[in-house]
Formats: sequence, C-alpha cells, structure tokens
Amino acid sequence: MNRTKWMKQKIENVLISAVLIWVLTATLGLIAYVIAGPFLVFIILAGIGVLYLFSPNIAPKLMMGLFKVRPLSFYDAPHVHRMVNILSRRADLEKMPEIYLIPSDTLAAFATGTRNKSAVAISAGIINRLSDAEIAGITAHEISHIKNNDMRSMWFALLLGRLTESLSLWGQVILLISLPFIIINGIYVNVMLIAVLIIAPFFSYLVQLTMSRNNEFNADLGSAELLGSPEPLISALSKIDYDTKGVKGFFFPTKTSNDVSVLFRTHPPTEERIRRLSDIRAVNPYMSKGKGGHVYL
Repeated sequence: MNRTKWMKQKIENVLISAVLIWVLTATLGLIAYVIAGPFLVFIILAGIGVLYLFSPNIAPKLMMGLFKVRPLSFYDAPHVHRMVNILSRRADLEKMPEIYLIPSDTLAAFATGTRNKSAVAISAGIINRLSDAEIAGITAHEISHIKNNDMRSMWFALLLGRLTESLSLWGQVILLISLPFIIINGIYVNVMLIAVLIIAPFFSYLVQLTMSRNNEFNADLGSAELLGSPEPLISALSKIDYDTKGVKGFFFPTKTSNDVSVLFRTHPPTEERIRRLSDIRAVNPYMSKGKGGHVYL
C-alpha cells in the first residue's frame, strides 16, 4: 500500500465516524418526531448541539480511579515514560499523558482524556511480557486515540444512545397507557411508528459498536504513523491474540467466529486488524519526513 492509499484509508475512517455520529443524531431525531412531532425534534437537536460544545470531559484521574489503577512512576518504568514522551511530541499533544499501571498480568491498555489533559494505563503484563517495540506499538495506539479525540466522540455517542433509549422507553410507555383509548375509539396506529420505538435503541447500540470498531482501526493506523512502521503493533496484537484466545477480554476482545456475537464486540477481530496493518508495511511516513526512526530504537 502506498502513502496515497494509506491516507485515503485514514480519511475514510474519519468520515465513517462523522457519518455514524449523524446517524445516531438522526435516529434520536426520528424517535423525538414519532413521540411529539417537529417541535420536540428541534428541542432535542438544539440540546444535542449545546451538549457537544459544552459537555465536560471526564477527568483522567476520575476515570483511572474507576479502574483502580495506580500512577506508574518514572523510576518504575523509565522506558515506558520515554516512549510516551516521544510519542506525545510526535502526535503534537499539548501535554504528555499521565501514565498509570493496571495491576494485572493481563495484556491490556487504555487511554482517556483530551489532547491537553489525558492519561494512558498499561498493565503489568504488557510491561513485563512484551518487548520494548511491542510496548511502543500499544502505547502509540492509545496515544492515537487521544490525538483523534476518540474519547470525546465515544462519550457523545454514548450520550446519544442513552437519550434514544430513554425517549424510546417513554414513547412505549405512552403507547401502552393510551392503548385502551386507542382500542375503544378504533384509532389507527401506524405499525412502522411502533417498530421505530422498539428497534431504534438496538440500532443505536449497533451504530455505537461500529463507531468504536472504526476508531480502533484508525488508532491502529495512527500507531503505524507515529512509529514509522506497523510491525510493533502487529507483533503485540499477535501475542495478545495468542494470550487471550478463547477468552473475551475487556480491552482487547480477540476471539473471532462466524456467529452473531462478533457484532457485540467493541474491538474488531484481531485478525482483521493485523491484516489491515500488514497492508501498510511499506508505509513509513515519519522516516520519509526525516523525523527519526522507530521510537523504540
């Protein structure tokens, strides 16, 4: 894959995320229209705009507290701090993310926050069991999430989904309460409207999952860009896949199958992620720009 194709894939991922946000918004607007008509649609959409512009982001320390992780000091893992520092500068983050340790031998990592205030959590398993190159691949992936502001978009998508569920439930309750009146007076109720009330929350949930999986693909591309090669992340994902085969992990769900359960995973199948990364082995944007070689060298 040449650089033009690589950039095309990255742009496509960004556009997909934008389209999915609009789909979630449209779904919520449709529910509002079914319940109370155009006026409620206007109120809901105006409220969504205000929430997106002014909604506070969850503080990294609060998020880390939910997962009961602890700060990882420079003296405990100087190589990890060095990687995060270099990668943060390459990603043009305003501030280096805080680094936390997940006290588990599981191969897991996650990021939270925004470009100017963020945190990355890495498990003891990753630090102790993966090579420096592989740790760099995972870290670059998480920093790419921060660079792309994925946490903000996912929290916003989650908010839209919750609003859709609440309005749908409200509409179903109103329908049930009105059912005796409807039957007695022989009022016709559009079956499609009832279907919308029932299906919309499920559809919204699937859109959120699709968006999450798309963000993962985009962060994988970001890891390859920041490191100048997809190899570190490919190697790390291969080990994670081997380590968790048959186990549905929280951070890196990797088991693949042909059944419907694959639709309910927030991360894409590892095999698909590795395949996409393998397609860009020839791409080395940072080295071609003279910005240095691999961060782990």
